Amino acid sequence: MTEQAIPLNKIALDGMVSGEIDLVQMEVPDLNGTLRGKFVSAKKVAAGGKSAVCTVLYQLTPADDVWESEHSSYDNGFPDALGVPDMSTAIRLPWRDGMAAVLYDVVYPNGTQFPLSPRSVLRRVAERFEETGYTPMFGMEFEAFIFHADRGVLAENRHHELTSLGRMHNAYRLTQAEEARELGAEFIRRMRSIGITVEVFHTELGYGAVEFALAPAPAMQAADNAARAKTYFRELCAERGLVPSFMAKWKTDESGCGGHVHQSVWKDGENAFYDPKAGDDLSLVGRQYLAGLLAGLSDCGVLFRPTVNSFRRFSVQAWAPENVSWGYDNRSAALRVITYPTPNACRIEHRVPGADVNPWLAVAAMLAGGHLGIDRTLVPQRAAQGNAVKAGNFPRLADNLGDATEVFAASEFCRDYFGAEFVDQYAASRRVELQHWNDWLASEVTSFELRRYFETS
Repeated sequence: MTEQAIPLNKIALDGMVSGEIDLVQMEVPDLNGTLRGKFVSAKKVAAGGKSAVCTVLYQLTPADDVWESEHSSYDNGFPDALGVPDMSTAIRLPWRDGMAAVLYDVVYPNGTQFPLSPRSVLRRVAERFEETGYTPMFGMEFEAFIFHADRGVLAENRHHELTSLGRMHNAYRLTQAEEARELGAEFIRRMRSIGITVEVFHTELGYGAVEFALAPAPAMQAADNAARAKTYFRELCAERGLVPSFMAKWKTDESGCGGHVHQSVWKDGENAFYDPKAGDDLSLVGRQYLAGLLAGLSDCGVLFRPTVNSFRRFSVQAWAPENVSWGYDNRSAALRVITYPTPNACRIEHRVPGADVNPWLAVAAMLAGGHLGIDRTLVPQRAAQGNAVKAGNFPRLADNLGDATEVFAASEFCRDYFGAEFVDQYAASRRVELQHWNDWLASEVTSFELRRYFETS
């Protein structure tokens, strides 16, 4: 058997057992979509050993502020849950000597799934979707801005003074893009070595802007691949004295960073969204799935736009959707239906998420909507023609973190599919994030106020 035919997780496991790999990077997703964890003895992981995971992990903001809930607090002593290695995700990291990585599920000490874990949430929805008899496939793509890292500038919060990678502002450039080209080539090769296919890497509109798209994969694998790709891209950039940003909108006069998700469902090896009798339209099950995505879109808005900054990308002028709409090859709509060039390419592109999205929660939200549509044989509204904001009476999406959070918290759809414990916890986490923003804003005299009132009051 050639090495290429040996599953990557078996290569990693064999290396752990033999001692060629002595350390494992334990990877645990938090509520913000970041991989956190520890370095663990490879022998322990190979034997299936569990590792303690403090429940406070699900109460850390992106800046590591700690907040309390019934799951983890001074009242209950911030208890541990258990991290269980998912050995199907074991990979050797070729660019790190003697090291592998494994994604972990989180369970209670009695072995039941911990309801706040994003992988638990996605698994809950994915198991329910299995009832339909279809296999969903998701392809995620991310935009980012890359800069030369200047720790002094970053420490002093002078981010807009960072020097971008490259000198050109144009998208899809091949000339004068040497640094981005070489970085992209190495990224593609690294991801290929761990079983993640980067189908496309190119420059985007903006100084230092790039985009990469991942090959379609089943729901859990697609989310795992997305989080790993972002994490390992950051590591690659750091090795080269660079720093990427996946913020939805890092600067008002630059493009936003999208995190679009392409999806379809398959049966018996064929794309079930395609129907030769439907012409350029989706199949019946495709239209039902589409209708379900639309039905759950507003309720899940905060899963797609999870921070205060996410809503700075809220503008159809930037091809970032503002309402619950869909259209054929229409980038102004929330859901872009693509039926060409081949039957296998027939899919729906979900354009609401930014690159700051938690991939497990985004996929869970979309899969829940698709299940709803198929289960209830829903019918989509008419497609938007032209600018989706001006075409038809499409409901507007919440345009700020506070409103989006409260819609989510009150949603029976979300409680049904994701579980009440998760919905309450996630809503609380967004309220905490919003409170940090409001506290900062209250403590600042902004440049707007100074320009407007300093000499005129």
